[in-house]
Amino acid sequence: MGTAQRVVVFVILSYTTALLLDVTSLYGWLPLILWGFVRMWSVSLSVVLCLVIFRESVSSNFRRFLGFSTRLLRLYLLSPLLIYAALGIYISLAVPLNLFDFSAYIDLIAEEVSSGLAGEQAAHSAVILAYAQIALAYATAITLNAFLALGEEIGWRGYLYNLLGSKPGVATALGIGVLWGLWHASAIILLGYNYQINRLVGVALFTTLTMLFTYPQLSVTEMAGGSVLPATSFHGAINAIWGLTMVATRLRWEDAEILLGLGLMGIIAWIVTNIVFQILMKKARFL
Repeated sequence: MGTAQRVVVFVILSYTTALLLDVTSLYGWLPLILWGFVRMWSVSLSVVLCLVIFRESVSSNFRRFLGFSTRLLRLYLLSPLLIYAALGIYISLAVPLNLFDFSAYIDLIAEEVSSGLAGEQAAHSAVILAYAQIALAYATAITLNAFLALGEEIGWRGYLYNLLGSKPGVATALGIGVLWGLWHASAIILLGYNYQINRLVGVALFTTLTMLFTYPQLSVTEMAGGSVLPATSFHGAINAIWGLTMVATRLRWEDAEILLGLGLMGIIAWIVTNIVFQILMKKARFL
């Protein structure tokens, strides 16, 4: 069976499993926290099934996807910093438009801690917690979030990337990014994942973002010799810190979904990030 057929089988297995899990969660048969874990790791299950169906070695493929070295460790630890850079670009673009308000995030935390603290104490603690969470997001990105994201990365940046020739570039990033983004479609439409109100538009917005996320992910995967671990810490950092773009605002939620970090401003920020990343990568090759 050729490459196209293998891609189709992988996509069908991944999408079908995801849809079944979403329906299960919709009817309350699967707790939300367990749903997230199982859904992400269901992609790896699809990889295993594909390898078995096509009589390929599961162990050798997974050794390649999970390759480790000292150089790879550096990439693993550095990859999340790309998300912090993108966040900085986002903030620089959003603040002049009044689309980013860190004080709104502080107020949100203050409300949560106010029941156990006096007014001034709550406000002071909220400021400390707000900044601490940004720093601690890095630790979360390379530990718990990375473990969860690994289930997806074995599929999208591992197996699928390998099927498509393991060549980073715009075309490959678009292809993998679209398939990865649409894999979330049933969760967005049925469960309101990331987009509680603008669900159909949310599918298009999120798929655009996943294409933009995938470009640097494939680059670090290539630098890692096919190991998905740096892409995993990258993915973990997105889940750990990018949500700040949605809560540091005073916009109504229906507007925030369209305009902020999971919408138009996020897309613009990641376009700029990818352009800067590509320029830096080209310069590094000539050093």
